[in-house]
Amino acid sequence: MRKMENTNATDKYVESKSIRNTTLDSVDYDFLDKIKVIPYLTKDMVLTIDQVASYYEVTVEAARTVIKRNRGEFESDGMVTLRGEELRKFLDEVCEVQNEPHKISEKIRNLTLLTKRSLLRAGMMLTNSGIATQVRNYLLNTEERTEIDTKSWAIQREVGKIERARMTSAISRYVPDSPHKRFAYPNYTNMVYRTIFHKDAKTMKEERGAKDDESLRDMLSADELAKVEELETIITGLVSMEFTYKQIQKMINDRYVKKLESV
Repeated sequence: MRKMENTNATDKYVESKSIRNTTLDSVDYDFLDKIKVIPYLTKDMVLTIDQVASYYEVTVEAARTVIKRNRGEFESDGMVTLRGEELRKFLDEVCEVQNEPHKISEKIRNLTLLTKRSLLRAGMMLTNSGIATQVRNYLLNTEERTEIDTKSWAIQREVGKIERARMTSAISRYVPDSPHKRFAYPNYTNMVYRTIFHKDAKTMKEERGAKDDESLRDMLSADELAKVEELETIITGLVSMEFTYKQIQKMINDRYVKKLESV
């Protein structure tokens, strides 16, 4: 029973317009070129309905039917139909880009062009195509990996909050009171970022596009958060052993930096 559910998991792309739109807005279309070579007509990467049919190895009529039934979706992707002077200019452009005579008959009165986004949309809908099945399986696997990555990030972020609190608590408890103690918190924070990223926290926030009221850590990947957490754990231990800032900095440079460079 479980296997059947997995087999039918990709049906949601066929059945739901909202899921198709959400997926199209979040995925990189370049994977289509890896599944099968696409002979685009122009530099704008447009295709005809015949080419869409060829890509998915279905009849032209099957491709036309899917597009006709869901015309509004394809038009929102940039599908257009050329006629008259627009069509003549396009055919000339195809000839120039491909540096060969027209592959499209000059006798046609109109020509429907689709975008790469439209090509992917068609793959979500065509049910009797092995290539389309590959496309939907790829999308599902990508979605599942993204969900796992998101959960992994969220866990790492929560662990990081705990370790950050431990470090600030250690600074409060073990760093001797002085007029300069308040600088210990940003100094150790910058020690972490300079060691890992070779930049201070302010520069990192600017580069990652974090606003003043946003946490830089929300802009880091799960792997980056893990590195920050590991270094903060080390610093927390050294601060608790009452080493000075300069001593900790030297130990970090002598040991942790070499470890990072060897990875």
